[in-house]
Amino acid sequence: MSREGADMGGNDILPITSATLEEALEGPSAERREAPPADGLPCQYNDNCTEKGKYQSPSRAGLTPNQKTTRHKMILAVDWMAGKHGIDRVGLLTLSFGVPGSGKGSYETWALREQAKQWDFVQKRWHSFCTHVVAKRYEDWVCVFELHRDRVWHLHVVVATKADIRTGTNIETLSNYKLPYWMRRGKHLRNDVLAAEWTALRATACKYRFGRVELLPVKKSGKAVGLYLGDYLVKTYNATQSEKRCRLVRFSKRINQAIGSKFTIHSLGNLIYRTRLKIAAGMLNFQEYGDFADYFGPRWNFYLRNSIAWIPMPFRFLKGAFESGLAGSMLAQYAGNPAAYLDDRGKAKLGDVSRELWRRFTEGMGEGSGADYAHSDNDCGDSADAPDDLPDETEDPNVPF
Repeated sequence: MSREGADMGGNDILPITSATLEEALEGPSAERREAPPADGLPCQYNDNCTEKGKYQSPSRAGLTPNQKTTRHKMILAVDWMAGKHGIDRVGLLTLSFGVPGSGKGSYETWALREQAKQWDFVQKRWHSFCTHVVAKRYEDWVCVFELHRDRVWHLHVVVATKADIRTGTNIETLSNYKLPYWMRRGKHLRNDVLAAEWTALRATACKYRFGRVELLPVKKSGKAVGLYLGDYLVKTYNATQSEKRCRLVRFSKRINQAIGSKFTIHSLGNLIYRTRLKIAAGMLNFQEYGDFADYFGPRWNFYLRNSIAWIPMPFRFLKGAFESGLAGSMLAQYAGNPAAYLDDRGKAKLGDVSRELWRRFTEGMGEGSGADYAHSDNDCGDSADAPDDLPDETEDPNVPF
């Protein structure tokens, strides 16, 4: 369920239940299916203490739009690397701070890890290591900073090697951390290229205060690695919301040239926002995004964001409604005729939004009185809602709303 689909003002919600979803997808004449048969082994999950809980990704509800865009760009970048260089030449390099040979509980390692809790120290170490090692050794790379539960920073770097590190490598054993250390570090588990990478990195990384250095090939796909790192990124964003802002993702120059940051994530929340924006445009008789910028200035989205968010949204969608296209179909109908889906309270809120938009419009035009523009053609309950007064619907395919 999407929180963005909920009404911000406490308006009555029309929930879309599973029965409603089935009727919308199959039609009103569809017969109700019988309940699935009961499980033949009712005691299968009785001993819950031995069952491993299902992994749940960290919540992205508290992320800012810029953080969501950064996460999405990182996933696209890793997938782009796998497509450009081939999955056999892409690996995940993990870097942790430590003093090799001093032991995990030594004072030297403890003192270094205390330094590694400071963002400025970690950033300088990475900048030096990237400049002299990563940028010279690998064609493309993506670096993600992770804040561990002990507040020590770790680094995950997706790199594109110059040769195949996957063929002939036992990835399952190398990445199985339940096995003893000596069982997953045998030379027979790695091909010659990966073994040479390990040797070179371990000889170099210790000079930059990195103790644990591990390069592993991609197990499944580039997108899977991106989603895996995306969870680390979300967890770190949530843990550092009240602290100093940090740039937690770094890209190589070629990736920044290939993938920009000016894009919109195609999601249910974005679809709901565009539906509200289309309703607001109809209130002002706008036909394209340029009209907002012409009358409200280049920062129109900032000045109008509260008014647009106040437009009531009478739906809550179940999981899968966006992917199936049901949400898009219902929101398109709602944007065309909002009054048909709202109660009296929702219509009153829609009228308040209309009057507020026209007030801001007249202020932007430099007019002293907004009496002539107090209502729009889409203001519910207004005499201006007569069919003859409504503008003709455009069927121009180039209209962006």
